[in-house]
Amino acid sequence: MTSSATGPTPAGAYDDDARISSDRVVITRAWAMLSPYQARLWVSLALILVASAAGLVQPRIIQFSIDRGLVGGHLDELNLWALAYVATLVIGWLASYWQTWLLSWVGQRILFTLRTRMFDHLQKLSLRYYDRERIGHIISRNTSDVSAVNEVLTQGLLQSIADAFTLVGTVALMLTMSVRLTLVTMIVLPVMYFLARWFATGSRPAYRRIRQSVSAVNAMLAENIVGMRLVQAFRREDRNFDEFDVINKENVRAQKDAIFFHAGVMPILDLVDAGVTGLLLYVGGHWILGGDAPELSIGVLTAFMLYSARFFEPMRDLAARWDQVQAALAAGERIFHLLDLEPDVKDRPGANPMPAINGVVRFEEVTFGYDPARPILDGVSLEAKPGERIALVGRTGAGKSTIIRLVMRFYDVQSGRVTIDGIDVRDVTQRSLRSQMGLVLQEPFLFAGTIRENIAFGRPEILETPEGQRAIREAAEVVGLREFIETLPRAWDAPVEERGGNLSGGQRQLISLARAFLASPRILILDEATSSVDTETEAAIQAALDKVLAGRTAFIIAHRLSTVKQASRILVIDGGTIVEQGTHDELLARGGYYFRLYTLGFAPGGEEAEPVTMAGAS
Repeated sequence: MTSSATGPTPAGAYDDDARISSDRVVITRAWAMLSPYQARLWVSLALILVASAAGLVQPRIIQFSIDRGLVGGHLDELNLWALAYVATLVIGWLASYWQTWLLSWVGQRILFTLRTRMFDHLQKLSLRYYDRERIGHIISRNTSDVSAVNEVLTQGLLQSIADAFTLVGTVALMLTMSVRLTLVTMIVLPVMYFLARWFATGSRPAYRRIRQSVSAVNAMLAENIVGMRLVQAFRREDRNFDEFDVINKENVRAQKDAIFFHAGVMPILDLVDAGVTGLLLYVGGHWILGGDAPELSIGVLTAFMLYSARFFEPMRDLAARWDQVQAALAAGERIFHLLDLEPDVKDRPGANPMPAINGVVRFEEVTFGYDPARPILDGVSLEAKPGERIALVGRTGAGKSTIIRLVMRFYDVQSGRVTIDGIDVRDVTQRSLRSQMGLVLQEPFLFAGTIRENIAFGRPEILETPEGQRAIREAAEVVGLREFIETLPRAWDAPVEERGGNLSGGQRQLISLARAFLASPRILILDEATSSVDTETEAAIQAALDKVLAGRTAFIIAHRLSTVKQASRILVIDGGTIVEQGTHDELLARGGYYFRLYTLGFAPGGEEAEPVTMAGAS
């Protein structure tokens, strides 16, 4: 949802704020996630170093094979060095295999832990966050961003250590062979330093833009897939394609900017590598032929050129891995920004569970606005008692849905208070409060699964018990759904597609009603709950409501006269205040605002300025 009392939130607005104070903070927090796996990481590091060491001695073995075997004419020694070379290959392969297996295991655990933490945190965030944040941005953080961080934390980190070990080991072995040739090789270090500075400075902003643009693409995709029926109905395919094209091109531009730096580094490294190899061959060859370097031989020069190539291999790896590091740091900023968000509505320290309630609901001079500067409700006071059906009517944006959101404490009031049985809803835990309430929305939300699972959504623990199965059947029978369910091929285990796409609107609504009834709430909230059913079905539901609502408190937002007429009391909301209240007949007799709504056809409209998703709250 993107609309709010102050207008839509621009795409990516929250991503732009996803900044952590420094890279060190991101790295420290990410590194802390590896602490439970330190033993495996140390073993993986040891195996990586063994594999690197096996690779480091190979040029030295080739040197001995040439100088002592080929040039010296010793066939036995040549065979010995050949066997030693094969042994290093086998050792390197075994070490690489096991370290890859261990790191992959750790990586999967990190993925599991991080995604679980994020999912748990997302469930704790208040609805205000979901009012303003786009679904695609949230999904992107839990998928591509998590993968980017995981890749660096596991493979990238230890491989970088191995590359550093290879680099240092290569230089050390080169120094033992020829200091002068080593110095010839080292003349490229200033070039490497300035290249690294250029790459680091330019690539980081590009990778931050990549993470943001990927989120925007995902958000656009999610929004269009969910709303495809509307897109096609209003012939918006071309317009939506153009809008997606703009967002996708921004992603391509960000990718190109990052590729510019990556593509520039690799050819320069290859060019420097080739230049150093040619320089070694030229200088070393002259020294050998001129007798200016007694320590040099053909084998030593050959090994030196091989070590020169090994010297640049870890540099290439580190340069390529710098891409991963930049992507991971940008992704880490976004992930930890999300994990640092605090819910707007949270339990107070020491909050007690809500005791079993009777259902006396009071609003005492309540003022509230999604934007504090623009209140939706202004000094509202009301009382609802058990057994009463309180109907809320009024024009669009008057505050009807806001009232029920405050009853369920999806938001906290700015002044005044909401009490149930005299207890301020802010003084008890949210879970215990909502566990005694039921909610049926105008647009019911069903989850992929079975009909049985969707009816028992609020009480999943009863699915495996015979008593629970009977309760599910009774709830379906109360709303007149049982006969339909038992005609399906798999009856109660009939599959429900995502969002109930294989069911009609009326069938989805009936399942949603059965779900609320099964929860046996003391307070039941019906938000235009009969809008998707025909007149005959509505009559059956009204009869069921008479039984279910007996002794319970009910809040009903309805625009059908048949629903409102049966209310114990009607509250007419306008401009954030209750302008009239009474029964249907009493309000008609007054000839006021309600009378005008009635004579206009009783279709005053629906939602407030701040739409929220409250599916499954029963």
